[in-house]
Amino acid sequence: MDSRRETILAFLKMHGPATLGEIASHLEVSKQGAIRHLEALETDGLATVSPSESHTRGRPENVYRLTPAAGEHFPDGHRELTSELVEFMSSEQLKQFFARRAARIEAEYAPRLAGLDFESRVRELARLATEHGHMADVVELADGGLAIRHCNCPIQDVAARTGLPCLNEQQMYERLLGAEVARTTWMAQNSNDCTYEMKEKDKRVG
Repeated sequence: MDSRRETILAFLKMHGPATLGEIASHLEVSKQGAIRHLEALETDGLATVSPSESHTRGRPENVYRLTPAAGEHFPDGHRELTSELVEFMSSEQLKQFFARRAARIEAEYAPRLAGLDFESRVRELARLATEHGHMADVVELADGGLAIRHCNCPIQDVAARTGLPCLNEQQMYERLLGAEVARTTWMAQNSNDCTYEMKEKDKRVG
């Protein structure tokens, strides 16, 4: 697939529905240049377009969205294997498996976070999660806090069925960041992302 189209798919995955102008700005091309790629994605059944439900004065803008078929274009290399694990391993074996998996990831992440301040650790952790297929970004919260938002899960089916990878991931974030971590959205509950809000433990009130 054309790299521009891959970029559009990734942008819509992380940003959500977007206008032609927003997509063109992200690609750093003209609207006419962007629409050519969007039409190709529509033809391939990977994106749809419809009028915006809310708009300001002037002509309503069209909004582009991913189709369910677009999900096949995002990282999911572990899905088949882990689906089989759920079927053939006991609950205790699954707990041990995902705990060991989290420990390996934590051992990989920890040296790359060492010496960074809290915000830098959060941003680096989001970048590392993206390297592992989560397509993560950092969200600045209204109260001044930070959150990591995962827009893709390589093992979403298994995570939804067991909850174990998510729990281990949340606990890993707490250890790596020295923070209280709360999951506020979850893909398994029909959200478009999994969001983890962080608060430094030494900045708690009271």
